[in-house]
Amino acid sequence: MLSNSKENQTIYEINESSFMEVPSRWARKVNEIGLSNRFILISKYPELWVYIGEHGDHLILSSNGSPLYCSCKGFRMQIEKRTYKGCSHIYALKIAIKFSRYRDISNKISLSDLNKIIEEIMEVDYSSHLREILVKQDVS
Repeated sequence: MLSNSKENQTIYEINESSFMEVPSRWARKVNEIGLSNRFILISKYPELWVYIGEHGDHLILSSNGSPLYCSCKGFRMQIEKRTYKGCSHIYALKIAIKFSRYRDISNKISLSDLNKIIEEIMEVDYSSHLREILVKQDVS
C-alpha cells in the first residue's frame, strides 16, 4: 500500500554499503562479469566506470570503489520497483576491482573524450568513441 503521509514513507538511501551482499541467484553471472576484463575506469573524480557488455555499454558511478548507480535497464527497474537490489554490474565491479580485472584510462583521456563517451552511452547504450580510444592505446 502506498501512502502520501510522511510517517508511512520509507526513505531509501543508496550509499557505499547499499550493495554488499550479492543475491544468490546472481552469483554465477556476477563472478563471470567481474572477471571478464570488461570494466574501464574512465574518470577518478567523479569515479566513473564503463562496463562494455554484450548488449550495450553501461555507465557506473561509484565512490571509493563502491558502486552507487548503473545505467543499465536492470538497475533502473530495481529502483522503480523499490527493491534496491542493484544489478549484476554493480556487484561485478567490486570483484573486478578486488582482482584488478579492469583497465584504467582515466588519466589518458580528455574532458571532451569523457563527455563524448558519457553522451554516447546515455543516448544509444554504446560508445564507439571509447572503443576508438582503446584501440589507439593498444596500438601504442
